[in-house]
Amino acid sequence: MGIRIFNVPSLEGEDRARTISATLRRVPGILAVQVDVENKQVSVDFDSALINEVQVMQVLRDMGYDAD
Repeated sequence: MGIRIFNVPSLEGEDRARTISATLRRVPGILAVQVDVENKQVSVDFDSALINEVQVMQVLRDMGYDAD
């Protein structure tokens, strides 16, 4: 298991935060998601046996968000 905080500079608005959260929660291996709109950060708790940080970043990029 691992927790990683991703910076998402283009993150704006609660609607987008809900979409990011709902999408990530459907990904196998992601256990929990917290989106901080004010600080433009997404915290992801994931099972590293099923998914890694690069794959999580790719999901965010596939949604149209740059993440680091």
